[in-house]
Amino acid sequence: MGDIDCKSARDVIYRVKRGLCGYVSYLAACEMNQAFSEYVLYEPILRILTARSYSVSCEYPCPGIDQPRVGDKKRLDFYATKQDARTLAIEAKWVTSTNLSIGKDTEKLAAFTRAVPGSIGFLLVFGTQSHIEEMHAGRESYREWGTPVFANLRKTKYGCRVFRILGQAA
Repeated sequence: MGDIDCKSARDVIYRVKRGLCGYVSYLAACEMNQAFSEYVLYEPILRILTARSYSVSCEYPCPGIDQPRVGDKKRLDFYATKQDARTLAIEAKWVTSTNLSIGKDTEKLAAFTRAVPGSIGFLLVFGTQSHIEEMHAGRESYREWGTPVFANLRKTKYGCRVFRILGQAA
């Protein structure tokens, strides 16, 4: 797969970053801050991916990982496919401090990209600008995909950054 399918991924990821900043800023204006969590991000991500013709599954059992016979399965937040484009996996994190625990996300994304040839795995981090603007998600495992997007609306300063897991063909 070449530049066309990467262009599709770049476009949709940029739209997700931009859309999340606007959506959460809107929710903050509605005084919904107490409800903020990773799950608030799911609906807009799902809507943007599907609007760009991706077929999307949320909480998808992670391919390439040994699943426990009982108990919780290891799941990807988003598994997105599109004809003539790369399959995408997205792990979303709502960051509430400058500390970021991504070990389990990295394990899932690495297993996914090994199991699904030509796929791309993304770690999406969302939070206040002060928490994410200097963040470096596992330099040895990730490279930032595109530029960060920040909604600096005086009181509300949210941002979104997306990192691509390394070890994949471009």
